[in-house]
Amino acid sequence: MKTGFFLFAACAALAAVQAQETTNSTVKYIDYSSLKKFTRAPTTQQSSTSGSQQKQREQAETPAPTRVPVPTRPDPRATEAPTPAPTLAPTPAPTPAPTPDPGPWEAKWIDHDQVKPFAQPEPVTISEKAAVKFKPQIHITNGCHPYPAVNEAGETSGGLKTKGAPSAGCKGSGWGSQVYGRSTWVRGVWAIMYSWYFPKDSPSSGLGHRHDWEHVIVWIDNPDIKNPKILAVTPSAHSGYSKQVPPSADCVDGTSVKVKYESKWPVNHALDSTTEGGDFQDLITWDQLSDNARRAMNGVGWGKANTPFNDGNFQPKLDKAWPF
Repeated sequence: MKTGFFLFAACAALAAVQAQETTNSTVKYIDYSSLKKFTRAPTTQQSSTSGSQQKQREQAETPAPTRVPVPTRPDPRATEAPTPAPTLAPTPAPTPAPTPDPGPWEAKWIDHDQVKPFAQPEPVTISEKAAVKFKPQIHITNGCHPYPAVNEAGETSGGLKTKGAPSAGCKGSGWGSQVYGRSTWVRGVWAIMYSWYFPKDSPSSGLGHRHDWEHVIVWIDNPDIKNPKILAVTPSAHSGYSKQVPPSADCVDGTSVKVKYESKWPVNHALDSTTEGGDFQDLITWDQLSDNARRAMNGVGWGKANTPFNDGNFQPKLDKAWPF
């Protein structure tokens, strides 16, 4: 009996202790329904506004990031331009071989009336313009008229025998005539040599010789001034010269000196100044001749006559004709 009583009492005490602990741990809840709506304190709002403005300023000061273009993938269907070939350095021109010496000129004679003259070119250089401006006129008193001596191919006139009248067979070429020119400075004076060729020089039948060359030298002060002045004239005469310093006004027509081709029997023909007007011929200068024509003029032998303006005779004749 006692044992059961003690067990009962112990269980009752334990139950009382558990009930006390349960009462002490009960959670109490607050009823917020009766409270007014919560309002944020002004200080907190200002702080938040200030922070927002600061953030906006930082965003304004911070530059926007640069947009990096996204590479596009090439269309495989498009045709790519071919890579150009590298530019090569130009190939230097080969050094020309030296021109072989053609050797002595072999004369090519043709009939005197088959030689075609050179047409007078348009003057370009100072010397060419002066040569045309002062081109002389020649009056034929007796004997042959002037003929072309050489053509473009270098073929030369065969001339005429000294038979018949002084002008027999040589009264003028059907192709036209020619006067040859060459000029240079001589001791400060400009000299222009004008030369004519005649198929024969025959005062009368049987006298004289095949071929004849005559020339006149016109001396001027300067070809490169507006109005050059004729200082002297020296016509050729029997391997020498007659000299007019200055020429008579009656023997000059503007800028053209007047000369005559004449023979006083039994002496051969020569040039001299004259008051009579004469004829003009197409002028061709030494530099305007073809290469073969110049070679012919330098290489052909004309018997008792000689080419006054070729390389071998030009300067010596100028020195001999010096009129001052």
